[in-house]
Amino acid sequence: MQAGDGYLSAGVLPGGLHSREEIRLLLCYLADHLAQPLTAGLAEQLFAREGLANYFEYTAALHELLEAGQLTMSTQAGETALRLDGKYAHAAEELAKELPRRVKDRALHAAEQLQAKNRRERENGITVYPAGGGEGCYMTFRQGKGSDMLLSVTVYAPDKETAETMRAKFLENPGRVYRAVIDAFNA
Repeated sequence: MQAGDGYLSAGVLPGGLHSREEIRLLLCYLADHLAQPLTAGLAEQLFAREGLANYFEYTAALHELLEAGQLTMSTQAGETALRLDGKYAHAAEELAKELPRRVKDRALHAAEQLQAKNRRERENGITVYPAGGGEGCYMTFRQGKGSDMLLSVTVYAPDKETAETMRAKFLENPGRVYRAVIDAFNA
């Protein structure tokens, strides 16, 4: 079915899904094909960010899968993971063939990218605190945690916009900052 056939289409980008059945299939496909568990938060963020489906259709599809027992929820490391029940894996794989390959590939790639970004944010810390007497702030970037701390460096950012840019660049590739510091000492 297409938008206009009783399905909500607000927020769906071209190439996105309009059928609740397709949304259910994509959720099962992702839960089965990702190397790391698909968390509920990541799934919601993925569908919204990529414009894969209308939010209300997505939540209804997820609820239906959970109610039917096709997807189950479990808590791991403080996050709610969605798992495809093993007895539905083969059927989900066969049915997922009905979805356009570009949608599956786009969703899988975006999910992997979000998982990597979330992992970098967990493994690397950023603390922001005011510099006092202005708009600027100090930012402490940490790579690693506890006894596995590789680097901690504090820098000044003159405004919030610069601070956000610095934060995003650090989280893109935290190792780049570590290598730059090591290279500076080896020069």
